[in-house]
Amino acid sequence: FLTLVEIARAGNMTTTTEISNINTKETKEPVPCTCGVFLSGQFKKGSKDQPKGVPVLTQEMDTPFLNNSVGNRQCINKCLELIIKHLPKSSEILCSIVDRDPIYKERAYLFVKNYSDKWFGTNLSAGRVFCCKDNEPYKCPA
Repeated sequence: FLTLVEIARAGNMTTTTEISNINTKETKEPVPCTCGVFLSGQFKKGSKDQPKGVPVLTQEMDTPFLNNSVGNRQCINKCLELIIKHLPKSSEILCSIVDRDPIYKERAYLFVKNYSDKWFGTNLSAGRVFCCKDNEPYKCPA
């Protein structure tokens, strides 16, 4: 993808080959702090692999925090602030928006993105299992 400035610098271009030979510098914008809740069936615990699919819940902040461990911790804490107030109704919220059915004894885990466009697992979960059928929560059997 070319910017207008790069096209102007290149002068008159007449062929697709000449256009593709222009050295374009894609500046990657830092990814803002983003919270994502994934169900345990979407990733392998302890793996560095990215979770599968899209998060059940996502919240993107306005800006990234610093690109270091302190910034990542700030991002995690900001996500926890947002999530904690919804914990009492977490079953209803999760079951009403999940895109697969049924959900049986799955845990919800917090992942974050900060600066990089890769999910980072926090190992933090809601501390309970979720069971949903027909987008409604039900008490998971023991």
